[in-house]
Amino acid sequence: MISIILNSYNPTRAHLHMTMACLAAITKFTDDPYELIVVDNTDLVIRDDYKVLHPYIHIKNKKNQTVYHSYNQGAKRAKGDKLVFIQSDVFCHERTINKLVKYLDKYDIAFPQQVPITRQQAKDISKVKDGEPTDIGGRDAGMIAITREAFDKCGGWDGRFRNLLGEKAFFIRWDKTGLTWTCQTNCFITHIMAGNNLQKEDELYNNEMTFDANLIIKDYSENN
Repeated sequence: MISIILNSYNPTRAHLHMTMACLAAITKFTDDPYELIVVDNTDLVIRDDYKVLHPYIHIKNKKNQTVYHSYNQGAKRAKGDKLVFIQSDVFCHERTINKLVKYLDKYDIAFPQQVPITRQQAKDISKVKDGEPTDIGGRDAGMIAITREAFDKCGGWDGRFRNLLGEKAFFIRWDKTGLTWTCQTNCFITHIMAGNNLQKEDELYNNEMTFDANLIIKDYSENN
């Protein structure tokens, strides 16, 4: 069982439509068995007029929570031993998620490719068999696959943080815990970088970003 966890934050209708497209792509391109968990932090309703979305578990928050707090909520409800966290500005392709979780047999964490690469790198990647590691790419939280054991071992996400600082805190936890990870560049996604947080969320939380950064320094960097 794969547990796919998505934080739904839709301050505008454009964001809402992006979330629905994200869910539709998961439904179209992911093979069963999997469960889909949506943690909802908005008043706008996710619609399924054309009945194209996979049935999903709906967790509704009365108060808006950080994406990382929401991820922890979803993980608590998840039944799978392989967790996939996905942001609503990410669109998967044919069997992206199914291919990605295969790497969890060898690694604690796996990423799909979501950063620019050269043409030669793309050619090299095309020669790699599914399940074999590659060393091109880096860490980004647009989509992350992690085993349940590894997630529990590192203590999950830190729900105090927002935006990129929450990702950094999570990565530091992995490194301290000694978890292994790989960026699998033969698993592709389309990621509209920062597409789900450039507007109202930044306006709401801009003044708290400095506070987040200070937490990173105090709670993590000084303890290395």
